[in-house]
Amino acid sequence: MGRQEATFWYAMKVFYNRAPLVQEEFMGMHFDTYLPTMIVEKEVNGQTEHFERPIIASLLFVKCPERFLIDYKREHGDYMLYYTEAGTGKPGKIDNDQMENFRLATSIENPDIMYLGPDDGTLSEGDKVIVTDGLYKGRIGYIKRIKHARRFLVKIDGIAVVAISHIHPQYLKKYEPETGS
Repeated sequence: MGRQEATFWYAMKVFYNRAPLVQEEFMGMHFDTYLPTMIVEKEVNGQTEHFERPIIASLLFVKCPERFLIDYKREHGDYMLYYTEAGTGKPGKIDNDQMENFRLATSIENPDIMYLGPDDGTLSEGDKVIVTDGLYKGRIGYIKRIKHARRFLVKIDGIAVVAISHIHPQYLKKYEPETGS
């Protein structure tokens, strides 16, 4: 039997509205993908209809071997790129815990999720908190005031940040990572 290559999460920027098509290609090759979307209401011909749209335009996450991602970009580089590790040019691996935290936070239906743009590293100020109850129980993030309201921020370092409102302060406590003995 051949040796299996290690897979990691990576973030891709896919242009020209091709993110769903690229997602299908990766899924067809049995790689895990995540395209953060939300349901929006729109009135069409006097009827309220619901549509799924990306929370973050053009952003697709894929879990695959690094070599595969590099080869894929070589073949499809005219409409996609991958986020890189600072200073190396290599695809930037996303920590599994960070990806899972981001994925769970953005998959819950919440009209108050706000995409804040790329994470520029300035949103890590203050204490790290964990949600102790409610829809976001177990999510780890940061608190920041945005437009005079307190928001709970969930991020993937160097890739994206989303802000969620309406988490009662009693459900937030300072996060203390467990130390293994």
